[in-house]
Amino acid sequence: MFEALLIALALELLDKPRWWRGYLVSRLIPPQIHPVSLFYRAVSPLARGGGLARGVAVAATAPLGALAVWVLAQAIAAVPPPLSYLLEGYLLKLTFSITHILYPCMRHVGTPAMRHVAQQFVRRDLSNADPRRVNSACLEAAAESLVDSFVSPLFWYLLLGLPGAWLQRLVNTLDGLVGFWEKGALGAPSAYMDTILNYVPARSAALLILAAGGFKRLSILRHRRRVPSVNAGWPIAALAAALGVRLEKAGHYTVGVGDLPDADAVRRGLRIVAAAAAAWALAAVTLAALIRT
Repeated sequence: MFEALLIALALELLDKPRWWRGYLVSRLIPPQIHPVSLFYRAVSPLARGGGLARGVAVAATAPLGALAVWVLAQAIAAVPPPLSYLLEGYLLKLTFSITHILYPCMRHVGTPAMRHVAQQFVRRDLSNADPRRVNSACLEAAAESLVDSFVSPLFWYLLLGLPGAWLQRLVNTLDGLVGFWEKGALGAPSAYMDTILNYVPARSAALLILAAGGFKRLSILRHRRRVPSVNAGWPIAALAAALGVRLEKAGHYTVGVGDLPDADAVRRGLRIVAAAAAAWALAAVTLAALIRT
């Protein structure tokens, strides 16, 4: 576990768009055959309609996928090191990334391209949003991604190994497919599973953000209840507190006080998220080393 985790985190550090004209993972494996993409396309027909029974069937595909990863992990364990470390590390890297949002947002903040970049990470329509609302969308997405795409996969890897990391990633993929209110009972099982798996990581990520921001304006954490998601409200409120700005999804929630973020606030916010991610990576490596001993 320790060696594979180090390899996965090293790949994350190398995952810079300006080096690879895309992302390292995408350059080594085309996005069209990325396991998450294949899983999404395979489950999509099953998720086109139905009620609770169909929703349970959709949600069950994630544990089945994790079971397949467990079988694969047994095969990898039989491979002599260091090849086994490389294989497990790469499969782990496929479950997480924070660079996928930090680099594009940091590169394009303050430019017209920021609208297109932010739109890739949120469901709301940003086509007519003013620049500061675009900035807010980017920061909210970064805070949520710290949980869903970084802290949580590594948390479950430490607890359950490679199958745990993939269970979280597949459940999160299902939540993005059907886990919103328009889907009703169809999306409820996947949404509840995602809430359970991200419950501890969301609160851990909020603590990391607050620490990286100097534990400022802690009273803003109460605003987490304004966000419909019981998990997403934590990192969003923590980032708003750390920056002293207002993060807002028009017509849905307002978190924090003050003005909407300008370009400088976005840069500071992304640096805080990066610092929080680095702190979690260090903690994960330390825990993995302790588990090994």
